[in-house]
Amino acid sequence: MTLLQKTVSPRLSRAYLNEGYDRVGGYVVRVSDVRFATSLPDLAAVHGLTAPGSGWTPQSPWIDVLRFDADWYLRYFGEPGYAVPLWWLMHTRVPPGAQLVRRYAAGGTELLARYGHLGTGWRPADPAAEAPTMARLSQCVGAVASWNGAHYDADVVDGRVVIATSCSQPPQMGFWPGARGRWYRQLHPSELADVFGVEVCATWRGMAVHVADQVLAGNRQVARIVPAGDNVEEAQARGMTMLDVDVAEAWVLLDELDDLRSERLDAQPPNGVRPPDPGALPLSGLHPVDREEPSDADAPGETA
Repeated sequence: MTLLQKTVSPRLSRAYLNEGYDRVGGYVVRVSDVRFATSLPDLAAVHGLTAPGSGWTPQSPWIDVLRFDADWYLRYFGEPGYAVPLWWLMHTRVPPGAQLVRRYAAGGTELLARYGHLGTGWRPADPAAEAPTMARLSQCVGAVASWNGAHYDADVVDGRVVIATSCSQPPQMGFWPGARGRWYRQLHPSELADVFGVEVCATWRGMAVHVADQVLAGNRQVARIVPAGDNVEEAQARGMTMLDVDVAEAWVLLDELDDLRSERLDAQPPNGVRPPDPGALPLSGLHPVDREEPSDADAPGETA
C-alpha cells in the first residue's frame, strides 16, 4: 500500500479530536516523496500552506498531518506541473488505520490520534484523553456493504469487512458498541452480497458537487455538499464555507441541486482481496513505499 499524507488546519484537527469528524479530501502527497521536508517551512511549501488563507505563518509552532493508506475506494486525480507529485483527493471517509500527527517547529513529532475503522472511530494517543462521539454515518460517500437485505457503511480491514451503523442494534444482530455513536460488526466477505463504493453527484449553481450527507431538517431535505474537484476559488465565490485552504462545504436544500444522481464505484472483489493501488492514477505501478512512522509503536495501518 502507498502511504499518503495531507496537512490539516487547526480547525479540522479539533473536529477530528473533539467532534468525531471522519472525512478527508483535498491535496495529498506520497510520504515517500516528501521525506526531505524535515522543517516546517519545507512542509508548508510542499502542501501549499504559504498561500493566503491557509492560516499558517512562519511563526506557527506546529503543523498537523493526516497520514493514511491509499485504499481501494479512494478517488483522486493528478495535478501536473509540481516538483512534488500532487493529487486531489475527492471527499470521502477517513481510511482505516489513519493517524493524525503533529510536527513541531522545534523538531520531533507527536501522534495525536489514530482512526481504527468506522466502528471504533478516533482514539486519542493520550490515554487520559476522552475519545469523541463520532459524527453520524452517511452512505453518500465511501464504501457500502450489502448484508441481510440492508446496506451499511463499510470498511475493508485485513481481509474482513467492518459494517457499522449510527443506530443502536439489538444484540441478536451481532453488533458491538464501538466509539460513542457507532455500533459495528466484522464479517467475512463471503457473508456479504456485495461491497462497493458510492458517490452522489449533482450540480449546484452551475458547479459540479458531491453530496457528502443528507438529513431531514424539519420537513425539508438538506444536503451537505462539497466541490467535485479542486475548484476552491469557484467554491469560495459561491459562498461555501472553507474548513481548510483546500476543503470547502455548504449546507443547502436538496431541491437546490440539479442532476442529482448516485454513481457506483469499482466493486471490492468478493473474496476480499484488495486490488493494487488505484489503477487509473499515477500512483499505480509503483513499488510500495517504506512507511514513515511517527514512532516505533504507531505504524499507519494499525486497526483496533
